[in-house]
Amino acid sequence: MNRHPCTPTNGRVTKCSNGLILILFLFIRSAALAQTAGNKLPVVVPVRTEAVSEPVPMAGLPVGRFLTDTIEIGRPFQYALSFWHRSGEDVFFPDTSRHFAPFWVRDVTLFPTRTQDVGTMDAMSLDSAVYTLVSFETAGLQPLQVPIRMTNGPDSVVLLSTPDTVFLRSHLMDLSRPGALTLIAETEVVPLRQQFNYPYLLITLLGIGLVLGVIYGLFNRFLRRQWRLLQLDQRHRRFVREFTRLKRDITADTATDTANRAVVGWKIYLERLEREPYASLTSREIADRINDEWLTDALREVDQMIYGGAFSERSIEALKVLRTVAIRRYQVRRVRLQQPEAVAIHTDASIPNETDA
Repeated sequence: MNRHPCTPTNGRVTKCSNGLILILFLFIRSAALAQTAGNKLPVVVPVRTEAVSEPVPMAGLPVGRFLTDTIEIGRPFQYALSFWHRSGEDVFFPDTSRHFAPFWVRDVTLFPTRTQDVGTMDAMSLDSAVYTLVSFETAGLQPLQVPIRMTNGPDSVVLLSTPDTVFLRSHLMDLSRPGALTLIAETEVVPLRQQFNYPYLLITLLGIGLVLGVIYGLFNRFLRRQWRLLQLDQRHRRFVREFTRLKRDITADTATDTANRAVVGWKIYLERLEREPYASLTSREIADRINDEWLTDALREVDQMIYGGAFSERSIEALKVLRTVAIRRYQVRRVRLQQPEAVAIHTDASIPNETDA
């Protein structure tokens, strides 16, 4: 029976066993040397030789931010708004009259649209604007977020910008602290210039005019009649006063001139009283028109004084008759004005003694 060359005999290791151990030792050492040599080899790192390009912008939310952190009441400040979008989309920025509350838009600076990668499917456009705002609010923190409308054909969408907040710098005193407000013990009174109230004057004049118009419309005839009676009484008193003075001052030396003046004044008074041309009539024509015997004798006596210079006691009585006739005609005229429909008063043919008006 043939044995394997490496089979052990009598508990001893054969030469074959020693060869196997030697081979294993050499293998392990070779592996260790190979690992050590591998650690000492240079490392090759690949290097990109093309140029590094800018990052491609992505469409997103509109970006809105204040260009300052703090503001003051009534002092302008700026707010920037920008939006990246695809170049084929239409963008409408916010309305300055509605979308910037509580701020007031004082001015707007628009920048031209800037587009990257023109002519490609990934073309992006940038629209931006800077708004000059003014605030009159007293709140310490004042945020702002505005809408932008974006359309693409029949579709549209509203995007809100990123919110931003500014702080109000107030110069007012903090009145909540004790002693912050000091009262003035004495103040100087400033006189104000008086202003005329023209609207009140106009309303007052219109009211008075309206009342007078109503009164005139209701009492037109009565008022006109009273006015005529007033004028009639005034003219009569003036005539009686002047005629009485002439009758009292007449003498033999002044009979001609005084009698002439008295008769002329008497005729003018009767003419205005009765609307008759007494001033152009003769004494006989007046006596025939009035048809009174006493008046006829009185006119004849007055003519003798004027044209003949005769003066006697009958001359004074003649002037008294003229005065009495004038008073009677005045009374008749006054009754007719008071009662237009009344019949004229019939006077007696004889004239009584003189009566004072």
